[in-house]
This record gives sequence, structure tokens and C-alpha cells, in this order.
Amino acid sequence: MFDEIINCPELSGLLRQTCEENDVCVTVCDELIGDDGLLRHDLINILKVDKYYSSSKMHNPPASIDCLIIIKTGDREFGLTLVELKGVSDARGLIPRKIKPKFDTTVCEFLSGRFTDIFERSDFTISYFHLWLVTDPYKWLSMSEGEYRKKVKGTVLEMYLLGGRSLQYQFRGRVATIKHMLPGQQVC
Repeated sequence: MFDEIINCPELSGLLRQTCEENDVCVTVCDELIGDDGLLRHDLINILKVDKYYSSSKMHNPPASIDCLIIIKTGDREFGLTLVELKGVSDARGLIPRKIKPKFDTTVCEFLSGRFTDIFERSDFTISYFHLWLVTDPYKWLSMSEGEYRKKVKGTVLEMYLLGGRSLQYQFRGRVATIKHMLPGQQVC
């Protein structure tokens, strides 16, 4: 899949070394970073999907996630993590009706539509499919998971922690629900 991405001008132009925006990021484990400190592109690709759907490229573009992280997990096997990064000061900045369409566009239009010839090829498999909303509106990184869940109870973040059916997506036989993750979550 990585060769197809590199050979596709529209996708190769989206390749990045990091998945970050507004001081919110996802980290990459050391095994996926080379001796030069850069990503090992034979093991991981990070595509900045929202750059594909930008107003400079199309009139009135649909909303999309920030990053698609693709990790080679075996011979002709890849894991996909779709990441929406939200740097907000409180949970009022997390509006589900604005977040869900970003995943809709990326799964239905980007993966299964425009680039289906790359992402839905039958000669490789998808080992996992994750959907992450990465945010910490309350700056609670130092809390335990139990404390965090207690503070989030009754807020919009609780919906993402519980993962309802309305937040589910299917891609190539894998089902995933949008999950809330704290900034700095690691992919490996």
C-alpha cells in the first residue's frame, strides 16, 4: 500500500512526519522511527487528510479528519487509525454534529470513494481499524483513568467514552467506534 501512496501525487503530497495540530498530537513509538529521527516510511505513513479537503483545492470542501495513520503490521497487512485532533479549552468546543461528518467524509469518500483503488485492494488485509478523537479540554492529563471518567460523566466526552452505535463505522470487515483519547496517545 505504501508504494501506491507514494506513486499517487494526490496522496504523496499529504505525507507528514507527525500527526499534530494546535498543541494536540499523537505520538509514534520508537520502533517506527529511524536512526535519523524520521518516520520509517517502510513501516508507517501519516497522511494529512484535511489538507486534501482544503478550500485551496476545492470549492466548499467537506469536513474531514486531521490524520490517517497507516502502520504495516505484517506481510501485506496494515492497521488504520483515523485521528481528529481537537485543541479546545472546554467540552463546549466538542460538537458531535461537527465531529461525526469528518469521519463520514474520510471513511465514505476518501477511503471507500476517491482512493478505493488504493485502500480497498484485495491483495492486502486491514489488521485493525481505529477512530480517535484526541482532545483534553479540561487539561486532566495527570488524572487516573477512573478520575477522568468521573469528571467526564454527563459531558459530551462521555458519549465518546461509551461509544454508541451512531459513532460506529465499518471498513473492509472491521468495525470501529469513535473513541476519545488523550493527547500524546501512542501508535505502534
